[in-house]
Amino acid sequence: MPSGSSLTRKFAAVLSLVAALCALILGGAGPALAHAGLSGSDPADGAVLDAAPKQVTLTFTESVSFLDGSLRVLSPANDRVSPRPAHHADGRANTAQVPLEENLAQGTYTVAWRVVSADGHPISGAFVFSVGKPSGTTAVPAKTSPDHTAASRLYGFFRYVAYSGLALLLGAAAFVLVCWPGASGIRPLRRLLVVGWATLLASTVALLLLRSPYEAGGPLSSAFDPSLLGRTLAGRPGIALTARLVLLVLAALFWRQTRVPSLWAWRSPGPAPSTRPPASRCRSPSPSPCCTWWRWPCGWAG
Repeated sequence: MPSGSSLTRKFAAVLSLVAALCALILGGAGPALAHAGLSGSDPADGAVLDAAPKQVTLTFTESVSFLDGSLRVLSPANDRVSPRPAHHADGRANTAQVPLEENLAQGTYTVAWRVVSADGHPISGAFVFSVGKPSGTTAVPAKTSPDHTAASRLYGFFRYVAYSGLALLLGAAAFVLVCWPGASGIRPLRRLLVVGWATLLASTVALLLLRSPYEAGGPLSSAFDPSLLGRTLAGRPGIALTARLVLLVLAALFWRQTRVPSLWAWRSPGPAPSTRPPASRCRSPSPSPCCTWWRWPCGWAG
């Protein structure tokens, strides 16, 4: 029988993988709870300026990152007058700034923006300002909400699929680790573990592919664009999803190669636990956690 320290190390390794998976997956719940918002702009929305500005600056409630064309300024004729990409003003991560062409003509200009907040949620909006006096404009920025695209709906669906896979995987694994170590040889429970693992793996791959069209509001076909996928893998959400895939593979290899001990095995010395929980546990005056939490296996024991 392996030594107590060896059992403890194996159990700690499994718990470390489980804790890392929980942190990576539950961290994705942030977009559903809170994300950045526009707190100010220069020029302000609806402002009428005597002279043309040299740049447009947006300020957000938290740090943001940029996409291709994150900040565009359009003339009354719908021509782009901000040829350079956006950057952070004075190095402040919660700002977006873009320089403008010189000698802007009189009229109303439209500012269309789309950025990704620190929690990974894309946000977008538009406003106008005028030089000299207001005028008509043919610029029509997209009004589709980041949450109302096909990519965003699919992304949300697979996020909840990932939560379901995690719950199934952890529930079955915790039952084996804490209550009934011998149950790892029972086919129905092994199937639950495999289904939970496969569900989490497949949903993670889907989230990785959908990340780029979800952020940019692009078509679903862009999910298979190698350049966009490379940009996703270099970003923080892509790194987290990739790490999740690596942890899932490591967990599968560890589970396949090692008979994981239960808490009972390293808490107290004694013979290896049976593949069936003793009936005496269920009939003792002070039932064990197995009988308290998981009564149906104890029924099998008679």
